[in-house]
This record gives sequence, C-alpha cells and structure tokens, in this order.
Amino acid sequence: MNRFFLRGLAAAFFVFVSAPAFAQGEIAAEGIYAIVQPYLMAIVSVVATAIIGWLAELLRRKFHLDIEASHREALQTALTNGAGLLIAKLGGALAGRKLDLKSVALAEAVNYVLRSVPDAVRHFGVTPEVVAEKIQAKLSQMNAGNA
Repeated sequence: MNRFFLRGLAAAFFVFVSAPAFAQGEIAAEGIYAIVQPYLMAIVSVVATAIIGWLAELLRRKFHLDIEASHREALQTALTNGAGLLIAKLGGALAGRKLDLKSVALAEAVNYVLRSVPDAVRHFGVTPEVVAEKIQAKLSQMNAGNA
C-alpha cells in the first residue's frame, strides 16, 4: 500500500514538473525550483511539525513518569519522617494502639507531611485523613521492623 502511494506521488511529481516543458521548448532549473518550492516548503513544514510533535509527546511521557516517581518517593519519605516524629512524641505509648484522628501528636505528624510535600499531596489528591491512615500504616511497618 505504501509503495503504491509513493509511486503515485512520484508519477504526479514528474507529470507536474514535465507539464511546463511541453508548453515551452526550454526550461531553466530556476524555473522548476520556483514552481516546486511552495509545495516542497509545505511538505517539509508538515513533516517537521509531525516530528516535533512526536518528540514533544515522547518527552512529556518520559518526564511525567519521572515527576510521578519523584512525587511518590517524596511522599513516602515524608510519611516515614512523620511516623518517626509520632514515635518520638509518643514513644512506647504506641505499642499496639490505634491512634484517634483527633490525637494532637497524629495531627502534628499529618501537618508535617502536608507541609513537607505539598506538591506530591496535590498531585496524588491525598486528604489529611488518608495521610493519617498512611502514617499509621508506616508505624506498623516501623514497629514490625524493630521487633
């Protein structure tokens, strides 16, 4: 299919270029270029636009993944630090205990995470309640790692 299209395009080009030659006895090379130049410029600009668009999409996809990975890593680090802050405030009182969302220490840890990585929180659409749940999950992981 592609070969037929290219052959047809080549045939149309030769017919288009040779038509003035039949009308006149002699044609200068500048005359052919002057006739073909607007079409060549249009083709080149369309191809260049397509290539630039393809490259832009490729770069957008790559950097979007990189941005998401960096947001995820920053959020996980902030959650771990928030859980560490909570452990430092409450110490041994956390053993096997589920914290209430109204706990002052948990609220401070949640606020720490929200202040530390606001872009990541906004990117993932994480609410303070979800941050509190994730900090409590981090506490379980940290307690399991220490046991």
